[in-house]
Amino acid sequence: MKNVFLICFSLLILSLYGCDKTDNEAEHTAKLSSHEDQVLVHAPGWGDMQFELPEPGTYELPPFGKAADGNVLTDQGETKRLSDFYGDKVVVLSFIYTQCSDLNGCPLVTAVFYKVKDALKDIPELSDKLRLISLSFDPKYDTPEVMKFYGQGSKDFGGPEWQFLTTASQQELDPIVKSFGQYVNQEYDEDGSPTNKFAHILRVFLIDKNGIKRSQYSASFLHDESLVADFKTLLLEEQDN
Repeated sequence: MKNVFLICFSLLILSLYGCDKTDNEAEHTAKLSSHEDQVLVHAPGWGDMQFELPEPGTYELPPFGKAADGNVLTDQGETKRLSDFYGDKVVVLSFIYTQCSDLNGCPLVTAVFYKVKDALKDIPELSDKLRLISLSFDPKYDTPEVMKFYGQGSKDFGGPEWQFLTTASQQELDPIVKSFGQYVNQEYDEDGSPTNKFAHILRVFLIDKNGIKRSQYSASFLHDESLVADFKTLLLEEQDN
């Protein structure tokens, strides 16, 4: 059952990513409640950028704190420190869980990451300096095996390195998500039993080579073009220093 779900999810993401803008408008939607009205919206990251971005290097990304550290597991089951993935490359880190069905949540992050890989795959002098990280906040379900399966479509896609991480337990995870301000609440059914769903706000972080947070993206601001522009801005800042 677990593998069937993940296969279906992987196919969904790949099919969504391959659609043109018209298909995006028809398919990449999620229902959000606004008082008593139901509206259909899709996050900007599913479509084309709707405004012109400033040129990389013409703006600043002020630091706002050190990125969290903690024990994590790779998709090979190896125990690492999260800080092991900082230092040699610029990092874009997202919190996800593989059973997420909100298209403007975890699937959006995954699709945007694929777009970033696609944008940089033929520019090795850039792609070699970026690392994408998807870190699960559902350690009970998202074992290293599950994360490996979730990320298998990325391995032959080209572009920047992409790490799929989890933790060994909730106790290992809690300090990391708390430090990043990524609060997650378990959802419960009518009988008070926990479901496989979590209430959370999408947050993605841009982290420089010194392990310092330089930008944070919500669903409303997450877009592959802005991520790439901010990444290039950090590289230009590094050259100037």
